[in-house]
Amino acid sequence: MKWLMDKLNELRAARLRRTSPWQAELADLPTGLQSYWRASAPREYEGIRTDAFFYTRAAEGLLRFFDAVRHSGRPCALPSEAADSVWHAWLRWNPVSLERFCLRHFGAVVPHVERAALVGNALLHTFSACRERDGIKPRSMRLPALFALDALLRMPGGHGYWSRAGEIVHARLNERGRGMWRAQPHPELALTVLFAAGVVDRHLLAAHLGRREAGADGSSCGGMAFADGGDACADGGGDGGGDGGSGSSCGGGCGGD
Repeated sequence: MKWLMDKLNELRAARLRRTSPWQAELADLPTGLQSYWRASAPREYEGIRTDAFFYTRAAEGLLRFFDAVRHSGRPCALPSEAADSVWHAWLRWNPVSLERFCLRHFGAVVPHVERAALVGNALLHTFSACRERDGIKPRSMRLPALFALDALLRMPGGHGYWSRAGEIVHARLNERGRGMWRAQPHPELALTVLFAAGVVDRHLLAAHLGRREAGADGSSCGGMAFADGGDACADGGGDGGGDGGSGSSCGGGCGGD
């Protein structure tokens, strides 16, 4: 059965490369990078899948991040461990190739900055830039694709983000890549912060405050409504692993400047 799943994932990866908005950039990825990533990533990210579809989706996420850095013009935090796994592998395998690729497709080298060195609001910068690049309107709380990536791929130890009851919530994913039930509002992406930064408009903020007031009266089902197609059953209620999903951490790994 493994050979069948591998073949299926290769077909899914090929389809993604054909249909992705990053088709040209994905086609220009160095030939040997995938093999190096497959061999090295499990040593750094325990339990990570190494099939062709996971790699292609993670690499696409890294391209989205590089584009967000270019579009923002400010320090940005990468909200995906899956995408970061490709970045780390590329840096170890051939950093000169990475620099040339960034210059060719994004006009500048994106330096790899460790989380401890990131400035404040780096995650907000990424969120704002990704929403703009994904064409998300100020009245929508839809997540940018990059922020949904780790939960989509069930990345072990990754960063799970969801739009829930008018707030962006976050949890570190467990060893099975699950964590929705432990997710808490992320302080760096609070609706008031997003409004102050001009990411969302006043109508969205007013609607959220109205829901919160209704919740205080016990009429909002405990605030557990899920937006953007979120399914209260999708997570399965797993609660192992991760860091407890406090939502008070950076919510991202490394970053770019």
